[in-house]
Amino acid sequence: MKKIALLILMIPFFFSLANAQNLPKFSGLMFGDYYYVQQYHDQTQKDLQAFEFRRIYLTADYTVSDGIWARFRLESDPTASNLGNNKLSTMVKDAFLDFKNVGNGDLVIGLQGTWNINMAEGIFGYRPLEKTIQDLHGISASRDLGISLTQKFSDEFSAGLLLGNNTGNGDSFLPGTATNASQARYKSGYLFLQFNPMKELTILLDGQYYGAPKSQYGKTADVIINYANSSFSLGVQAFLNAIDHGEADGSTLERNGISLNGWVALTNNIRFVARYDNYTPDSNTKNTTIANSTQSFILGALDFAVRKNVHIMPNIEYTSYGLSGSKADVLLRGTFFFSF
Repeated sequence: MKKIALLILMIPFFFSLANAQNLPKFSGLMFGDYYYVQQYHDQTQKDLQAFEFRRIYLTADYTVSDGIWARFRLESDPTASNLGNNKLSTMVKDAFLDFKNVGNGDLVIGLQGTWNINMAEGIFGYRPLEKTIQDLHGISASRDLGISLTQKFSDEFSAGLLLGNNTGNGDSFLPGTATNASQARYKSGYLFLQFNPMKELTILLDGQYYGAPKSQYGKTADVIINYANSSFSLGVQAFLNAIDHGEADGSTLERNGISLNGWVALTNNIRFVARYDNYTPDSNTKNTTIANSTQSFILGALDFAVRKNVHIMPNIEYTSYGLSGSKADVLLRGTFFFSF
């Protein structure tokens, strides 16, 4: 009995000891849908309906010491599952060290987010509804393994440079994994310049130069202008992408797109969200097949904030193609989002 009483008395001590330790901070999110394919350009996909997860994150952030912190994040993405039985699998999404207070910014080493995808997501929001236009069409990977330096020169202006492997969430090219000896030399560079002349207005210029397959190099330029306050948000993103010798005849493959994004608050916890994209996957030989036809994309949604970290978003996506005689895609979804 005395031992039990002593153990009970020691419980507060163990809690205070645990709180005093430098423990990782865990967070996460998940979102998915119930979807119904009302119409699709490929008639074999028409009338499909199911529940699905589209993203699950589990993140651990750890303060190594004053001015140094680390992140390790796992993601489960059904579209990227490599399991033969189609069960949900996980992959490493982020794994980096962040050295803060390097000049007036951060030095980050490891697997980290690329700016032309992740900064657009942060500016526009609503990634649970749909990927940003570059991410949606595979113009760039959302992650790269490398080193980056960001600097804040004033409250209005910041910039950054990232040098990576151009391997996405993969590792570096290891002996035996490259298709040719020169493949490991293909790297990628990312640059951004951000200007905030006022709190509500963001102007972002970013670009990427990268090695593609043999004798091919890609270049992407991107601009975002967005105005947001507590009542509404309105923004535009436009990009140009070119891949040297990307066409079958050896000419340059040129892709471009523009995206208009916005939302308006209807009540304290309900927003109307809308988006329009126009994307050209091949400006030289467009509209000869579905793959190279011009695409117009429209999204409309209602965002019900059940709680700050719980959202229910009924939405519709409509995609039309420039190819004569092709049917449009109509996707109806009930999307859910939760974070902690």
